[in-house]
Amino acid sequence: MPENTDAQGGTLVTPEDAGKGAPGVVARWIAELELSEKVEKNWRERAKDVQERYRDEKSQNERRYSSSNRYNILYSNIQTICPALYNQSPTPDVRRRYRDADPVGKEISEVLERALSFTMDDCDFDRYMRLAIKDQQICGRGVTRVRYDPVFSEEFDEMGDPYDDLKSEEVKFQHVNWADFRHGPGRTWEEVEWVAFSHLMTRDDLRDKFGDKIGDEVELDYTPIGMEDKDGDVVADTFKRATVWEIWCNRRKEVIFISKSVKERPLKTDPDPLQLRGFFPTPRPLYATENTDSLVPVEPFRFYRDQANELDNITRRISGIIAACKVRGIYDSTITEMSNLMDAGENMMIPAQDVLPLMQSGGLDKAVWMWPIEKIAGVLNELYNQREQIKKTIYEITGIADIMRGSTASSETLGAQQLKVQFGTMRLDDMGREIQRYARGLVRLAAEIISEHFSPDSLAMMTDIKLPSPEEKMMAHQQAQMMAQQQQPVPPQLEEILEKPTWEECMQVLRDDKQRSYRVDIETDSTIAGDQAMDQKSVTELLTGVSTFITNAGPAVAAGYLPLDAAKAMLMSAVRRFKMGREVEDALDMIGEDGNGSGAADDGQQQAQQAQQMEQQAAAQAEQMKMQMEQQNSAIKAQEAQQKAQVEQEQIQLDSKVHQASLMIQEQEIGLKERDMALKEFEAQKPEPDPGMKIQADIQMAREKMEFEASEADKQRQVDLAKVIMAEFNGPEISMTSPEDALARASEIMARINEVISATREVGGMPLEETTVMVMDDDDDFIEPVLQ
Repeated sequence: MPENTDAQGGTLVTPEDAGKGAPGVVARWIAELELSEKVEKNWRERAKDVQERYRDEKSQNERRYSSSNRYNILYSNIQTICPALYNQSPTPDVRRRYRDADPVGKEISEVLERALSFTMDDCDFDRYMRLAIKDQQICGRGVTRVRYDPVFSEEFDEMGDPYDDLKSEEVKFQHVNWADFRHGPGRTWEEVEWVAFSHLMTRDDLRDKFGDKIGDEVELDYTPIGMEDKDGDVVADTFKRATVWEIWCNRRKEVIFISKSVKERPLKTDPDPLQLRGFFPTPRPLYATENTDSLVPVEPFRFYRDQANELDNITRRISGIIAACKVRGIYDSTITEMSNLMDAGENMMIPAQDVLPLMQSGGLDKAVWMWPIEKIAGVLNELYNQREQIKKTIYEITGIADIMRGSTASSETLGAQQLKVQFGTMRLDDMGREIQRYARGLVRLAAEIISEHFSPDSLAMMTDIKLPSPEEKMMAHQQAQMMAQQQQPVPPQLEEILEKPTWEECMQVLRDDKQRSYRVDIETDSTIAGDQAMDQKSVTELLTGVSTFITNAGPAVAAGYLPLDAAKAMLMSAVRRFKMGREVEDALDMIGEDGNGSGAADDGQQQAQQAQQMEQQAAAQAEQMKMQMEQQNSAIKAQEAQQKAQVEQEQIQLDSKVHQASLMIQEQEIGLKERDMALKEFEAQKPEPDPGMKIQADIQMAREKMEFEASEADKQRQVDLAKVIMAEFNGPEISMTSPEDALARASEIMARINEVISATREVGGMPLEETTVMVMDDDDDFIEPVLQ
């Protein structure tokens, strides 16, 4: 049987059927409140139970709270889901709706944005949002109302008559407890015709609100729990309150205050106190589950209540089994030392009086029989596994499993982490958008109250925006006309006064609901904080893209190939996606615009300025190109100087090697002469040899002389070759076109010289006269030997 039959039947067909006059009004609204209470009765009982379960309070109505062995999965889930849905206070974003040149719309956007920003900070808007979300997740519905609180003081005019002087104004947010809210019948919120708020008021509050006479008639029918009357206890009266209902009727556009103890008349009736478009002082409530056939809330805990109860049962079983897992056993009573052994402390030895029974029993371990707990431990392990499975099921129902999947490990790749983060927020996006809708609704109600009720003085004081008065603007206009006649330039301060609207012009738009809605759009940014690293990366990429776009599109716009409006539209489409703020968008949107509205003459002047700017840009580009060419020439000259220095260094090394070769030859000649002189001296001193020995000695001498001459001739050929190569390098017929060619030629000469020098060292026992040095030309073809 469904708990809400919104086709609420009854004996009353029209409000007049409840009775005529003031008693009929009270009877009608008491009937409406009782009917609303009846429709939501089952939900309120469950919501109260869920509230107690979340607070982990004991109750006599349910067995669960009578035991201390429970697993409060509800508290854990609420503390996990609420921060995932809302973790930062939204920022008001008020801007012109159509982005055209509208000075009045621009000023009222600035006024409303500053006023809302101050109001949200001053009233702790973030706290009321968290309370509403907590009610939504625990009980199924969260409600916050917006109040207008003016402060008056009694003053006296010149005639001595008193009057109320407005001292200050402010907008306040107020949390409405889930149990203190009622509304009329309806399947969707648009069908609801009335809402009601319950208030608990003391006797002094009643007198201040409704006057002494009516305040004394209201019965104090509410007593806090634990403060009930006991044997006429007078102390309890100080804690009593009166339940007063504040009913907002959209059909009649009036607010009625009633008490069930005063049936003769309403306590007070106010005609439409806030002048709101939707009349109600609260946006559409924040529902955890919405459907199209009922407005009775559904607490999210209902969807996993059975699993939570099973989790409690398993927890109780685990606690009982753990209590049964104790070290227990029996021992042989003939061994008197066993009892002392069980009570002994650590590192203690018990002396045995008679070891014969202990030895007969087969040792100490044979004299003790322990209670087996292995099977109990196995059951305990299975219960732990089953509890984890139930928790996983609850996480899948509530969506917490998606948040857990979003958690990453340090060993995972960046792509895997990003995929987990995206998947972890998919199921929560819908609830997050609903919360953002609710926050935007509260901000819009506050903006509407500020626009309808705040005075210009209060707005100027709150926002610190200075706008000219009509008199100041008229005087500025006259001064500008006089300066124009005298052909004098208008000062910037005077132009600013002429461009800004007056407070009267702004208030005219603010007081009109249609004009304000048509010209101003009120939004809020995200209520979910993004990843800081990703935000920084996105902003960096955006700024890089904007800079690249301006660099590439600037010449096309200057040349007239790309219209300025098209370039601005492409740029603004990218900037708006990142929501960089109204200041950035206004600055970019004003590119190329002329706010003076002076017509074609100003357009021509603007075109002339653009042409002058283009010429200046062209001259700057030419100067930049000239500087770049000079830098390139300097770099080329430095490179040529470096290459020339390398060629000179190669020449010095070549000359050094030739000089070393000449020194080597001279040393060998000196050594040969010394050897020849030593040989002659030896021949002069030795006795006359045998003819046969003499012949052999002559032959040996001739052979050594030939080898020496061949070696000397070969070295001389090498020196001559080096000189020929050097002459070829330094000859006039060789022309070096570049430093690179000179370096290459020097390297080739060094290679040839090194080849000649190494040939002398590698011949070994080979006759030097048989060696031949081959020279290659520039085409790598062998030419005839230079030396044979």
